[in-house]
Amino acid sequence: MVSPLPSAWKRHATRLLGEPIVHFFLVGALLFVAHRLIVGDPRVIVVTPGVRAEVERRFRDGHEQRPPSPAELDGELRAWERDEALYREALRDHLDRNDATIRKYLADSVRGREAQGIPKRQPTAAELESWFAAHRSQYETPRRYDYGAVAFARTDRAASADREKYEKALKVGADPRTLGRPIVGGNLTAEELGERLGPALAARIQSLPVGQGERFENERDLLLVWVNAVAGGLPSADELHKRLLADWTYAEHKQAVDVALQAIVDRYRVEERP
Repeated sequence: MVSPLPSAWKRHATRLLGEPIVHFFLVGALLFVAHRLIVGDPRVIVVTPGVRAEVERRFRDGHEQRPPSPAELDGELRAWERDEALYREALRDHLDRNDATIRKYLADSVRGREAQGIPKRQPTAAELESWFAAHRSQYETPRRYDYGAVAFARTDRAASADREKYEKALKVGADPRTLGRPIVGGNLTAEELGERLGPALAARIQSLPVGQGERFENERDLLLVWVNAVAGGLPSADELHKRLLADWTYAEHKQAVDVALQAIVDRYRVEERP
């Protein structure tokens, strides 16, 4: 028969159980036991069927989808176990907090996870039109006019006849460089044309179809002008639509990712301490 505990010991035990420090250690012990029961021992590495499948998948990806042999799979699993042990040791030593490279990599991983979780959608025609209106300068370049001009001085009585002859030669395909007249020309924007030739002639050149010459006159000369090529402006309708779609989709997805990341950041409170 077990003898009852001395009353003095009972009183001592009751007093100890009433101490806050004892409560603290008891709660800590219970939490430790609960953590082990729920999470498991962090120093125990469990190789589950899911781990095996992932290790095999990675092997296939690196070997043109060839499955590993039993020996190769065993070697890959041993490598995974070593990496897992070292990874857990790094977490125990808080290397994820103290290494700026690792810290940035983990933050980027969260960004990538959020980006993958946001579905992309197709814009409506109105949304593309609105995007184009707000970003037109990204797609349109200044038009450049490759032009040529030949002048016939008004003081020359044969100026009109010479210009007509020159014009006929151009219409049958003659190369202007072979017709014995100095050619003035350039590859200029509308603004540059106005500065060099004056607003009237600049406007005329901009209205000319490519390859077609036209007569023009000023106070000093009778002129024959033509346009060899026009570059710039907007791309073709198909090309423009492709670029608008790609740019709108990127911007829309980026905005959605930024919102998702900000929602994560808002879960935390930042405190500045001296």
